[in-house]
Amino acid sequence: MRRNEPSPLRSATSPWKLLDRLQTLLVNPFVAWLLRSPLHDLLSGRVMLLTVTGRRSGAAIRLPVLYERHGDTLTVISRPSRLWWRNLEDGAPVQVVLGDVTMNGHATVSREPARTEAAERQGHAVEPGPAAGGSVVVAIRLLTREPAPVPNGGGLWWRWTRAVTLGELAGFTVPAVVGVLVAGPEWGMLGIGPLLQGTAIVMAGAVEGTVLGLAQAYALRAALPGIATRDWVRATAAGAVLAWVVGSLPVVLGDRLLRWPPAVLALLGLTLLVAMGLLQWRVLRRHARRAFWWVITTAGSWLVALGAFALVTTPLWHEGQPGWWSVLVGLLGGAVMAVTVAALTGAALVRLLRS
Repeated sequence: MRRNEPSPLRSATSPWKLLDRLQTLLVNPFVAWLLRSPLHDLLSGRVMLLTVTGRRSGAAIRLPVLYERHGDTLTVISRPSRLWWRNLEDGAPVQVVLGDVTMNGHATVSREPARTEAAERQGHAVEPGPAAGGSVVVAIRLLTREPAPVPNGGGLWWRWTRAVTLGELAGFTVPAVVGVLVAGPEWGMLGIGPLLQGTAIVMAGAVEGTVLGLAQAYALRAALPGIATRDWVRATAAGAVLAWVVGSLPVVLGDRLLRWPPAVLALLGLTLLVAMGLLQWRVLRRHARRAFWWVITTAGSWLVALGAFALVTTPLWHEGQPGWWSVLVGLLGGAVMAVTVAALTGAALVRLLRS
């Protein structure tokens, strides 16, 4: 091999080192925060937070890892290019966070050699060595469980109001901006402009529902930890899509919508109000008595919130105004709507759980 030619091993491992560095700097901190948050169940079925003590520094090294559980034993597989597992080569105590439970354990390390094509044909593995690749297997035997915090529903109204206000305001920013962007004349192409506009608005509404669902699940978990975040977010996003489908009909149909029978228009209005609460009720009813009141109270809350939105924005919207002003007006109305619906649904939730 020429002196200036790169080593094949170095060329092969360099991309992994770069990937490891990006994962450590960008991905791991966010995932670790998520695993310690009330929304941990989005990942904790397959990902846990592992704490290892540095062999030389004595510092705590925390990192999220994929795991498989078999009884009281957890198995973690890592690439040899990672460094954290080297602190466990002689066996060492570790701590893991599984969902909302913190447990102590003892970890041991073994090497699984890589298998080449020739070795596969002959039915044996390559002996482990510095260039053999393979993987590292960390086996963790669970020992003791740390005392878990008791779920506390105190302060639920304030926690819900704060989280839902921020979530609804952040989520509503997307349809507010998209609504202004798709209002331009370029969206009138091929005579299907209204349909494209309506589709874009509904897609933006799905984003709003997802963000709102995450915010609500974050606040709700302290009082009802049994509700799965994915279930609540799916119900909220689906309800938002239904509501935005109804809300986009004036954009798609224009004046033709007014020629529909009054009974149909009334049904559409009712769908707009109850869609989200009805789908959330399907999740909530397994965890709270008299959960159907949630449908009624959320519909009333959204009716008041939409009225507040119209009251604030109607005097400020004018034909031909700049797009940036329309966005600001929409965000102002969205903030008023967010605070209103958060406070009213929070009061309804507290009353429902007390019953």
